[in-house]
Amino acid sequence: MDYPVVIPIKSENNAGKAKAHHPNLPDVGVGVKGEGECLLMISPRQSGKSTIISNLFLNDNFYGQTMFDDVILISPTINLDRSSRFMKQRFQTYDQYSPDIIDNLLHKQMSFEEDERPEIALVLDDMVGMLDKTIANLVTRSRHYNIKLLIISVQKFRGSVDPIIRANATSVIVGSPFPNQRELNAIAEEYGDIFNGPKNWMKMYKMATPKRYDFCYMKLSKNPPVMFKNFEKVIGYGGSEEQSGEMDIEKNEENID
Repeated sequence: MDYPVVIPIKSENNAGKAKAHHPNLPDVGVGVKGEGECLLMISPRQSGKSTIISNLFLNDNFYGQTMFDDVILISPTINLDRSSRFMKQRFQTYDQYSPDIIDNLLHKQMSFEEDERPEIALVLDDMVGMLDKTIANLVTRSRHYNIKLLIISVQKFRGSVDPIIRANATSVIVGSPFPNQRELNAIAEEYGDIFNGPKNWMKMYKMATPKRYDFCYMKLSKNPPVMFKNFEKVIGYGGSEEQSGEMDIEKNEENID
């Protein structure tokens, strides 16, 4: 008698072919049912966060303007940040957050038959102090509503980002410069175990951010997880000690600008 081995479900719900985008970007799975990404951005003021978001949705070298059926941006600072002005011109934006916006969006998504449900992106920008239970619950089930990319952007980490959000983030960006060392230490403690310890994570972060506006990008959905300098150069890998970033650091150090 064969062992009761669990195998993947093969059905129309999992059929499809993902739209192409650069493999370094979060794997949003547009075109494939049941897939999606949650990108957590932790970036202080004036560290280029809005520029990153604008590039993701407006630059054809990233996702561009046609990857998603719709992009919704909620940002209390949308009218104050000139870097976001083109996002405001192109997509649906809100300058105030309310749980009703999320509830209405999910209701609208579920009003479509599954095969016709729009593949959308939702950006929650500058959300410190507003990451309520509605958002925490959304993180765990966003892909079921065909939210292919959920971006949550904050300036502070400690006391601001719910453990549910931290645990379900499939990609994380940590911006620079990061003037608050205690905040940065908290991030190192959170993600250090993935990359062979907080001390090694901090060393990798510094390699990833040698210049202003550089950022550390962790692709946690990969096996093993991988850390990039921006979206461009691999700094190192997580996982076992044999795969760890610590072993890659000396190899990569001379290749980092």
